[in-house]
Amino acid sequence: MKELPSLDETLERLRATERRYGEAERAAQTRLAVEANERFAADRQRVERYLGQLGKKNLFLPIYELGHSPQGLPMALPPYLIELMEASARILYALARERLREAGPALLLSRTRKGWLTEEMADRLHKYFLAHEPDMAFDVLVYGRHSQRGMTFEEFKRSGDWLHAKILEAQAVDTYYGWVREYLRASRAAGLTEGCQFTWSADASGRPLSDDELEDQVAATLVYGLENEPDKIMFLEINPEKQATHQNLVFMTESMCRKHPERRPLILDPRHTEIREGRLYCALPGKEREIKKVISRIVDFDLGVFIREREAEGNAAAIERLRQIYALPHLFPDMSKHLCGFYLIDKSSLTEMSLLGDVSTAAKTELITAAHIESYRKAPALLRRLAVKPLRGMSAKGVVVSPTLPQLEKALAAEPMLAQESIWATPIMPNILPELQDADAQAGICSEARLVMQAGSPVVAHQPHRARVIAALSRSCFQSRDPERKVKNDPNGRGWYSNIGAIMAVRRELGISERDDGGVGMAPIYCLAGS
Repeated sequence: MKELPSLDETLERLRATERRYGEAERAAQTRLAVEANERFAADRQRVERYLGQLGKKNLFLPIYELGHSPQGLPMALPPYLIELMEASARILYALARERLREAGPALLLSRTRKGWLTEEMADRLHKYFLAHEPDMAFDVLVYGRHSQRGMTFEEFKRSGDWLHAKILEAQAVDTYYGWVREYLRASRAAGLTEGCQFTWSADASGRPLSDDELEDQVAATLVYGLENEPDKIMFLEINPEKQATHQNLVFMTESMCRKHPERRPLILDPRHTEIREGRLYCALPGKEREIKKVISRIVDFDLGVFIREREAEGNAAAIERLRQIYALPHLFPDMSKHLCGFYLIDKSSLTEMSLLGDVSTAAKTELITAAHIESYRKAPALLRRLAVKPLRGMSAKGVVVSPTLPQLEKALAAEPMLAQESIWATPIMPNILPELQDADAQAGICSEARLVMQAGSPVVAHQPHRARVIAALSRSCFQSRDPERKVKNDPNGRGWYSNIGAIMAVRRELGISERDDGGVGMAPIYCLAGS
């Protein structure tokens, strides 16, 4: 078995990728991608065909409350940018392995919530993570290397600039493959076929998998260990029906049961389970069965809410049952699906990556200490150049851009926080929402990208230990020219720029009242063959 690459090897791979693409080639690939985005956005028939396909699957969830908003359109990015994203992701994997070798299982025990990881499971997980790359997602900001804040799409297109990317977040999350499958189908139906590569997972010869081959591989990985009993597999989630990702899990179970609905995996809240003699069972009427494999999709924020709510109810038994689930080794034939995976690589990993010095894709990130607070008191202007975010959990529920000192101190009283350099996105697709009169929205559609990697698995014989890029997704937003522009009248006091979240908060000022067809906000990224 070939060992997973060391930190030095992953750094050299990133440098080699950087050297392979000079500025002229990057600019040429960027131009082709931007022109492809403009062609698609201008072709209303294709846009409507894409949205119509997603509409058939009820994929317009009102989670952003924007109204009839095709914000999640297929987006072209330069191939070199995807390569840089993946090479950067491998550095974070290698950093995690290096720290595990140095600290041993104690590192996992220290990162996970106290009492939620037994020493036995910590030892098992330690050995696993040294040999396998786990499920991960990396949020990346896409921006013009020489562009200015507030540059319009037309200005960027004429500039001859090229795109770069910086990793903003990294954590183990849902793979989103259920949605990805529908995005791919809708994109193909809209005519993005020949010459459009949406997948980066490859076979033993290096050939990118087809859409169907990718689905087969993802499904086989998810059912690994229980191929003949997928109905005994459980996605574990807090209040799954209330989660925005519930629909995605439904699509994933549909893929896993291979058109045999009676064999569909379960999606359960931990309160709908019970443990008898060391075995786990579903306790819902009509669905009583033993559960033999758990795929945990609980993030730290939701776990904290679950614990507080059960404590308020006086329901200590529910908390203890969930804790016991994570202590039963037989439930995790794929250790990547354990709760601990969420804590292995998180936003704190970015602080180490940014300290490596020559990693241009690493956003400068620091854990906020008492010394930082003292420096901010002496020079409050420093805060204007920062975004602060919770160390763990979901940044969407805690990011503050250009915070005031009281805002920062209030956030720190609740949980550890990170300070990250504030970077602006660049419009890489023209605005296609004529009903929006806001000047910032009209400037164009910017993008964050999400690189989704699925854990190493024995079902991929030629690459059983390495995670594979199964999707790259765009997360559209708008960005203000004005760095002082904030969400107005936000009771939480957040300081978002005029991105998609800010547009929602001021939608009444912008004349937006509909909320029935707000898109899910993500879409597939593709590269043009030969670009």
